[in-house]
Amino acid sequence: MPSTLQPTETEGFTLIRNVRKTLDSIAANNEDAAFALMRAAESTRDEVLRQHMLRLIHRLNQDAVDLRMLRDEVFNPTSKRALSAHI
Repeated sequence: MPSTLQPTETEGFTLIRNVRKTLDSIAANNEDAAFALMRAAESTRDEVLRQHMLRLIHRLNQDAVDLRMLRDEVFNPTSKRALSAHI
């Protein structure tokens, strides 16, 4: 009898697809926020605020890159860390 704690293969692939979509969505949201913040930084005359905004923009973009790298590394079928290997 299969364990109820282990997802079926179909459920596992659905989980992987959903997590990949979620990581992509979060990365895209970070990029959108960085773009909006950049537009605001361009219009401010406060140099201290502008520098703070530019640091935040860099962090948002770096987080987006990191999320996409994580998605590709963890969910790559040839990766030893692939989630599908544990399902």
